[in-house]
Amino acid sequence: MRFALAPYAPHGFFRFFRFLTILTGCLILFVIVKWRNSPDISSVPRFPPQRIPEYVCPCNLTSNRPIREPIFLPNEIHTESRALILVESIYSRHTKMIAQIFNATKYPHQLETFSKSLPDLITGERGRFSVIIVENYYKYLNMQSWNRQLIDNYSKRYNVTIIGFMTSKINEVYQHARMKGSNLVMWQNQKAFNLSFSQESLVPYIARPEVSIQSLIPDYEDWVLFEPQKNFETVLACEDAKERPRAAIIRDLGAEDGVKRILIGHNVSLWIVRLGLLDSLRFATQGRFGFSLDRWIQIDIDDIFVGARGTRMIEADVDALVEAQDRLRKEISNFTFMLGFSGSYFRNGDDNEDRADEKLIEMASKFYWFCHMFRHNHPLEHNFTYLEAIMYQNKMFAETMKIPVPFKYSISPQHAGVFPVYQELYDAWRNVWDVKVTATEEYPHLRPASDRRGFIYKGIQVLPRQTCGLYTHTQFFHTYPDGISRLLNNVFGGDLFSSVLLNPISIFMTHQQNFAHDRLAIWVFENLIRFLKCHTRLELRWTDPISSADRYFKMFPQEKTPIWSNPCIDARHRTILPPAFNCSNFTLPNVLIVGPQKTGTTALGQFLSLHPNASTNLPVNDSFEELQFFGGKHYENGLEWYIDKFSPSSTVFEKSATYFDNTEAPIQVFTLIPNAKIVVVLYDPALRAYSWFQHIKAHNDSVALSVSTMDEVLEADDGPLKKLRSRCISGGRYVYHLDRWLEYFPSSQMVFVDGEMFKERPPIVMNKLIADLELPSFDYHNVLRFSPSKGFWCSLTKGKMNCLGKGKGRHYEPMSETLRTKLNKIFQPDNAALQKILQKLHLPMPKWLRSSLYNTK
Repeated sequence: MRFALAPYAPHGFFRFFRFLTILTGCLILFVIVKWRNSPDISSVPRFPPQRIPEYVCPCNLTSNRPIREPIFLPNEIHTESRALILVESIYSRHTKMIAQIFNATKYPHQLETFSKSLPDLITGERGRFSVIIVENYYKYLNMQSWNRQLIDNYSKRYNVTIIGFMTSKINEVYQHARMKGSNLVMWQNQKAFNLSFSQESLVPYIARPEVSIQSLIPDYEDWVLFEPQKNFETVLACEDAKERPRAAIIRDLGAEDGVKRILIGHNVSLWIVRLGLLDSLRFATQGRFGFSLDRWIQIDIDDIFVGARGTRMIEADVDALVEAQDRLRKEISNFTFMLGFSGSYFRNGDDNEDRADEKLIEMASKFYWFCHMFRHNHPLEHNFTYLEAIMYQNKMFAETMKIPVPFKYSISPQHAGVFPVYQELYDAWRNVWDVKVTATEEYPHLRPASDRRGFIYKGIQVLPRQTCGLYTHTQFFHTYPDGISRLLNNVFGGDLFSSVLLNPISIFMTHQQNFAHDRLAIWVFENLIRFLKCHTRLELRWTDPISSADRYFKMFPQEKTPIWSNPCIDARHRTILPPAFNCSNFTLPNVLIVGPQKTGTTALGQFLSLHPNASTNLPVNDSFEELQFFGGKHYENGLEWYIDKFSPSSTVFEKSATYFDNTEAPIQVFTLIPNAKIVVVLYDPALRAYSWFQHIKAHNDSVALSVSTMDEVLEADDGPLKKLRSRCISGGRYVYHLDRWLEYFPSSQMVFVDGEMFKERPPIVMNKLIADLELPSFDYHNVLRFSPSKGFWCSLTKGKMNCLGKGKGRHYEPMSETLRTKLNKIFQPDNAALQKILQKLHLPMPKWLRSSLYNTK
């Protein structure tokens, strides 16, 4: 029995195993068929949109109270459009907040710390500042009497208002320490309730006076409050804890000492103070600060088809988007959402999301559309041929789906190729879509947002783009980064509110996921508008991107030229760099000899190049040895053109004497090489002007040849001779031009060379210069010799004299004493200002400067 059964055991087991295999296969086939015939639903559960309360204005805004507009008289304005901001420290948080307001509104300003000496307040007969901001008013009260008197006298003479911030220190009553005998009383560490801008004040313009706010959190206990009284106008009214009427912002009418002031009892961290400061600045500058009440708002929905399954919009979200657009049109005139599409991702979600994509196409005419890349490509990863091909794919998709793309506007995914500039992207855009306008948040850098600018490159206008705190991952209120309170603060007085307040044109970036699930974007923008309408008089409008760009560059024509920065020092820019950039072999100068012209800069550059550790640029044919990059025509060639002119060395320098008096050069230099040493030659401006006149005469300038002496040029009142006079004089107004350089570069990076001493004893000057530039010791007495035949110093190489060409050291008639006296008189105010700057910087005064000041007395 045991041996008889043995042959049958394997056969039974095999049949059983085959049965199990067939059964498993049938089950797998059943699951596959069932899966293929079941709805394609993401594993991420869908919940109804979460609702949080909408903003409700605390006041009924049915009344249409007219604005009490002050009368501004342009003929009574005798100051430049510039603000002087006196601060304790340029690094303090409050200082940075004030500076960001000026940067965002693009109003020129100068930050100065409190010190023994003030900057020059007057140029000729014109005041240099239209308003003076005192970041800590107590510092102003405790200034040395002559400095405070200087400010007060300037304020009275030019009708300039002083705006001072007062912060709580100790809890007691003070009389206003600055205005002796004044009845103004203030209280510190106060709670402020029922804040509202005064309906009787002339200051509120953007702020809506009829709205009262019960309290402000946080910091509502940190106020300095003033007692309203005669000769003081309440700007921001409030009540203290005992319901007594107080003022949180008050305007001194100047009845007692003739000085007009606006005192603010808190810092600008609170939105209501920010609002009060903006209106105070507009009032103080007689309408020159800020913009009109119009604010242009564009909301882009990028990547309308791009997103992981389970995160995208469904049909109900599309309906909600259309309904939100209808509501927004009641508050923003002509409003329409702008939808950015990458056609390759159409119908790339689950079934519900695919139906939403189809519904968007069915309702395409309700929106405006703009192109991304077909596959959301990063342009810098591809050449022109590939970029052109995929753009055509996206264009064919739009034509097939009948998507309206009415405007020549496009956005690059993740801003790649827009800045830092990738030429191939711009070329492909023009070829396929004829793009005229784009936008980016990366120029010049992502942060701070207040510094963002526009530019025009190869005919394409690039607008600054604003963020609104919503990104692809912000889909639910309960998972908002840093909590829902962060979102609320952003909308109600925070960064998003400030973006609209400070920018006349705002292009906001959102993503389609922000309109799915909890539909955060809809809530954010509807409540932002409720808040704006409640507390401001701003008129919200929409227009197409082309019109927005035209309007923007009409308002800010100075931004048309791009400002190149070093992308290798910006972490975000390094990730979107064009392939041609190689940060490991990236050479830029660390010393710039900027001029002025006709002061000996060519010889200075030649002598510096003799140092074994110093190298300069390759020459450029059409401007000889000078690159003339910053502020010149070569700047349009871009950063790669400039970099190619230098070779690595411990000290790399460039000399272009045209930089000194060029209005655009300082900011362009600072943006690209902020740590560079700036070398300026200070030569007698009278001799410099005379040398310049002889220079252009030698170059057969027809206007210069039309007169026999320079005296005739100085007496010109109009016409070509007056222009020639300006060209001769302008370069020698040293302080006028130095102000621009010192606005960006600290004095520690400025190196001044005595031009007269350099002409007479260049070895001594060069030895001092290399010490200032921190170069190794090198004795120039061994390599420089005076040439009696040439009349100037030359370099000595291998025992042979190497002198500058015949165009240098040109001989001409000496300047007459009469002409010298006239020129000294013209330059006297500038020379006096230069003396003051050199004293402030503890620098030696050139002999010619002392002599010129003496000869005009």
